[in-house]
Amino acid sequence: MSPVLRVMLIVASVATGFYIRRKLRKSQMQIADVLFWILFAVVLIFMSVFPEAVSWFTELLGVVSPVNFVFLVVIFLLIVRCFSLSVKVSSLEAKLDKLVEEFAVSKTEE
Repeated sequence: MSPVLRVMLIVASVATGFYIRRKLRKSQMQIADVLFWILFAVVLIFMSVFPEAVSWFTELLGVVSPVNFVFLVVIFLLIVRCFSLSVKVSSLEAKLDKLVEEFAVSKTEE
């Protein structure tokens, strides 16, 4: 893994950490969301500090280069996060529909 990519990963991780900390202090994020992003930053730091581990996983999985493996991991984690947010939104939409129906029924009974 190139030194430039390693530095970029560390800078992105530190920037993410500071941004998350700021959002948490302003109470703009839930703890579960903060935990995901902190874990994401830790994974990026791990990959940048231990490039040998990235190379080992690259060879184990048959990926062409360590950079491609880093992109693969990042994209996979973001897709997992996107899926979990989609599930959460669907659940909230179902609750909202139920609440609107109950409100409409209560208004017609008055």
